[in-house]
Amino acid sequence: MTLTSPCGNEYSVEFIVENYGNMLYKLAAAQISNKTDAYDALQDVMLKIHAIKPSWNDEEHLKAWLIRAVINKCRDYNKSTWNRRTTALDEAFHISKSDPDFELQNAVACLPEKYKTTLYLHYYEGYKIHEIAKILNVGESGIKKRLVKGREMLKAYL
Repeated sequence: MTLTSPCGNEYSVEFIVENYGNMLYKLAAAQISNKTDAYDALQDVMLKIHAIKPSWNDEEHLKAWLIRAVINKCRDYNKSTWNRRTTALDEAFHISKSDPDFELQNAVACLPEKYKTTLYLHYYEGYKIHEIAKILNVGESGIKKRLVKGREMLKAYL
């Protein structure tokens, strides 16, 4: 299936998965902390694309839309009654304990959602503060406060 933007750019589902699949999976895994549920969230987003056939102005708009859709789907999943009554059997990140990022990723996974998302987008994906503010529909000062508070929480944890 190929989706066309108003500018004439075509974005196939294959293009989306090849270019953004890994980043979206990591984002979903950080939000849900369960490998299979993260894949389910991504699948639901791809089904949404197929069903509503959205249009994007450019590739940056596409990427922001995908990030927002994954965050919303993960938020819905975390609020669901079914999720609150189950226990995860596996971890989202299978990192060796000897890996230098092991403690850091465990600490990030323990943070509340708003801090975890903001830190992930800023440090792992390299978004600037004003870009994160647009994606999350939060003011730039709010994003700065989340980054400061998130770093403080990580420092206290580590």
